[in-house]
Amino acid sequence: MDYGKIKTYENIELIPAPASDDNASGIKAALTAGEILAFGETCYLKSDGKLWKSDADASTTMPVMAMAIAAISADASGYFLLHGFVRNDSWAWTVGGLIYASTTSGALTQTAPSGTGDQVQVVGIATHADRMYFNPQLTLVEIS
Repeated sequence: MDYGKIKTYENIELIPAPASDDNASGIKAALTAGEILAFGETCYLKSDGKLWKSDADASTTMPVMAMAIAAISADASGYFLLHGFVRNDSWAWTVGGLIYASTTSGALTQTAPSGTGDQVQVVGIATHADRMYFNPQLTLVEIS
């Protein structure tokens, strides 16, 4: 193999301030939704190969691996953010605070789940009141 012909890049540029509401910058993938999804809903990969809404109430609906970055119909292909920056003008994050998978299906929270059996997963950090750096950690802690 002639490695001299492979094009290399020194960096990947992510835009930390998406220009408009319901927008994202980062590593995205076209994947299949298992159910109806809205922008900003977090998802886990189910054994059927589709992305379904995550829920920190149960280990079977975790870990979060992606976020829907558009409305996506059930069984349809759509774009998901795997890693990057995302903006939603209805968010009201505390800047610098961690963001967790929620016990509300598909939602995000800045309060770590604390009920017995809940799964705690850091999925990002607030960079502005309406923006976050989405970087789901695949290490989970189960509350006992």
